[in-house]
Amino acid sequence: MAECVKGSCGGMAKKLIIVALAVISIAIVLKKTDLGSHVKHWWRSTKEDVNNEVSLKWEIDRLKKDVEDLSDEDANLVNLIAKEDVELKKLKGKLGDMENTQKQHRELVRQRATNLQTVQQNNPSKNVTSDEKLLESALAMAKRGDDAIASQKALIASRESRASALRQQREELYTTRQELLNKLADLEAQVVTLQIEQMKSDDPQDNSRVARVKKSIEEVDTRIQIEKQKRVVRGELAPQDKTVSEPAPKKDVLKDALNYLDGETNNAQPKEKVQK
Repeated sequence: MAECVKGSCGGMAKKLIIVALAVISIAIVLKKTDLGSHVKHWWRSTKEDVNNEVSLKWEIDRLKKDVEDLSDEDANLVNLIAKEDVELKKLKGKLGDMENTQKQHRELVRQRATNLQTVQQNNPSKNVTSDEKLLESALAMAKRGDDAIASQKALIASRESRASALRQQREELYTTRQELLNKLADLEAQVVTLQIEQMKSDDPQDNSRVARVKKSIEEVDTRIQIEKQKRVVRGELAPQDKTVSEPAPKKDVLKDALNYLDGETNNAQPKEKVQK
């Protein structure tokens, strides 16, 4: 434990302190400078773009995938229907065998009933107890066969109803799936139309990339013009450079006096004498 404190743990603590100070410095920079504003603006713009895309293109693609996944439910219905069809085939085959057997039972009842009737007509005093028991047994067996056939038919009818309901459910699923696909195709077409209209629009509030680039260029140009104007404003109060004027020529007092006496103005050239 002591080695951890003196060794690697101490280095880890220093690293954590450095990271914490870096995070605090970044937070101060973001808060005190325009960088934080730029980051917030970038985040809002990105968030708006993401929301716009998610609410339209991404959402439609997601719904299309959900509709396509309905094929799994269709496959399950197909499996259930196939099982019902196979079971119905077996039940109907068994019903056919039962009906064939029942025909034999009914024929046996008819034969024994005919024999008993013949004996009673031809020899009324004969003991027919055994014949009656045989007829009674055949009749009971035939009735049980009728009940079994009725139960088998009821079972078949219920399974047919189930198979029919499954087929109807699959048909409704297919119809609904097609309607949903058509609706999504219509929505997708509307999104494309909106995108085309947005590209053609001259709305200054347009959030497209082109509009944002144009706005950024205008902002940069404005900043450049401001910087230029700053230089002009600073120069307004700057000390002006005084131009060095040439020294005035020294006056010739004697010449001025002579010219004065001759009646000419100061600094005028002496008149030329006219030769006679």
